[in-house]
Amino acid sequence: MTIRSQTTIVNNINTDLADNNAGLISAADIRENMKDVVESINTIVGSGNFDSSTPFSNANVRAKIVNNQYGFFIAESGIKFPNNGNTTQYVAYPGAGGISHTGIADLTVGNPHTQYAHVAGYNKMTGNFPMSDKWLNASGNVDLLSTTMNNHGLKFEYVSTDREVIHVGSGLGVKGTSVKFDIDNSNFNSAKGIAQAWINFTGTSGNVVVNSSYNISAIHQSGNGYYVLYFNTGTFTNSNYVAIGHSNSTTGSGSPQDFDINTVGIVTRNKDYLTFVVRNDNGEYVNARVNDLVVYGNSSGVTASSSPTVVNI
Repeated sequence: MTIRSQTTIVNNINTDLADNNAGLISAADIRENMKDVVESINTIVGSGNFDSSTPFSNANVRAKIVNNQYGFFIAESGIKFPNNGNTTQYVAYPGAGGISHTGIADLTVGNPHTQYAHVAGYNKMTGNFPMSDKWLNASGNVDLLSTTMNNHGLKFEYVSTDREVIHVGSGLGVKGTSVKFDIDNSNFNSAKGIAQAWINFTGTSGNVVVNSSYNISAIHQSGNGYYVLYFNTGTFTNSNYVAIGHSNSTTGSGSPQDFDINTVGIVTRNKDYLTFVVRNDNGEYVNARVNDLVVYGNSSGVTASSSPTVVNI
């Protein structure tokens, strides 16, 4: 038994196993040629010399599991995938856990990951973008005294399913974050300058009509030109707010001349309500067609500002 080439085996079969009935074929002729085939099959298959370019078409090539041990296909010359052009693989696939992200080609070419927010701003949000309770700012700096951001920018707080709060940072020993309007370069870093309550109402006797209001829960008419206005609960911390009242002191409002000289008195003040009294130049308390009230002050929970310097004469 000898390892022979495919061509030699075919020639020997043609010679030793002649197509005749002369009785010249011995058992040894058949046996020796069969042994040559068995001995040579691995070499023939491994040589790559096939009569057909795809000898394993429509069939699987499998490394069997023997005694629970996996076998391997060892490709020492590489693997070529004809359905993918001229791509040839010479390096072993390292497995999902062995691929370095920076080793992947074309990472920065185009916009391959449209599901992510792109650093160049290519991708638009198509749904809600949840935020944690960390600060969102331009610097990304971390406070050296803690593990949180340095209180610059914005922070989102989840309170409940129907309420969230956006925090504007105060900074660390600096002015913090302010909102600036590019249209006129104006900015603000506090909402204290915003009116906490206001109302416009018509003071007809027995029929007060509220035309518009904010943070006013109720208005009671106690007599001609005398009203008590109640704020929504928690609107002010105390009664030290600034209240500005106005009235035209007459029942008309059709022309610029529809007003009488009057005084609006806002004397009784409580953190939950105030009195609004309209008195004309004759000393009479009167109902009026146009009445306005605007109130500024620290709302509940707001830190009070430091008091200005007072110079007495």
